[in-house]
Amino acid sequence: METAPPLLALHRLTEIVFDLKLSHRFAVQLSAAITPAVLDGLDLLFARLRDTGAITAADPAWGRQVYLALLHEVHDLPAGSPTLASPGAGDEVEAKVNLLVRTVVGALGGSDPHS
Repeated sequence: METAPPLLALHRLTEIVFDLKLSHRFAVQLSAAITPAVLDGLDLLFARLRDTGAITAADPAWGRQVYLALLHEVHDLPAGSPTLASPGAGDEVEAKVNLLVRTVVGALGGSDPHS
């Protein structure tokens, strides 16, 4: 994903994580998968998002921390939550992906990637 446009990479990464977390709720623990290499990859992604102007937050580590914190919060939302109402979202995973990407980008000084 190092060569994909960074917003697309963030969206795809989030899809993969939610597919794993929702498909294997009891078997997959995200915190066990966070290795130094994963942290470095996330920092690179958030640096690329900053460099392309998708976000304005200067510190990639801050972007990573915001993403991981919100990832858990969005994951824990119940399927019927009004917070997940997303135009065009076909299912729970897609709604959670859209919510997380939109919220993280906005929190880090970017604009809604779906507008």
